[in-house]
Amino acid sequence: MLTIDLIKAAYEPMCNDENSQKMASYMKNNFPFLGIPKSVTAPIMKQLFKVGLPATKEATKVLVNDCFKQAEREYHYIGMIILNKNARFFDAGDLPYLESLITTHSWWDSIDTIAPNIVGDIVLKDRIAGERIMREWNQSDNFWLQRASLLHQLKYKNKMNEALLKDLIVNTKDESEFFIRKAIGWVLREYSKTNAQFVIDFVKENNLSPLSSREALKWLSK
Repeated sequence: MLTIDLIKAAYEPMCNDENSQKMASYMKNNFPFLGIPKSVTAPIMKQLFKVGLPATKEATKVLVNDCFKQAEREYHYIGMIILNKNARFFDAGDLPYLESLITTHSWWDSIDTIAPNIVGDIVLKDRIAGERIMREWNQSDNFWLQRASLLHQLKYKNKMNEALLKDLIVNTKDESEFFIRKAIGWVLREYSKTNAQFVIDFVKENNLSPLSSREALKWLSK
């Protein structure tokens, strides 16, 4: 079965100092990087996964946690991919665990991977329990959890809970945080491809920030 030691043994020989500096700079120096581009990590991961992914929820959590304990961002990335590949093991009872990942090494790239993919799928399986927790995240003092709550429906299309979307946006629309305003615009823009009139009306009826409004209507203005 795949372990963190096997991952590190495959990754470490591919370190590139020049790339690591560029990649860290792009992420505002929030994390160190090994400097391995996606074009290189993709085939490495393909070979690593042939060893065998964890066969249970608990084993998946152990490996993902081991990935997140590493400093370099590439380990966090493979941890999220492993989590996504084993998403079938997880349900609404695991949302507190996902909250712990969202609030560990937080940045837009991890939130935007976990929220619309893993969290979104979980909420669809159990909308009563899942949406209750999304409302809790939306009320959090942690803006990354707020962003995750907004983006969990990003890929829902005709499964969108419009009432919930309205509530989550109205509660956060006056936040000054860039990543919240951007998320509001993003989820509305994506939903405009399914229900354009809803988005047009919502933007018109609510006093969104210029950034959120602009992003929400971007696809419709093409």
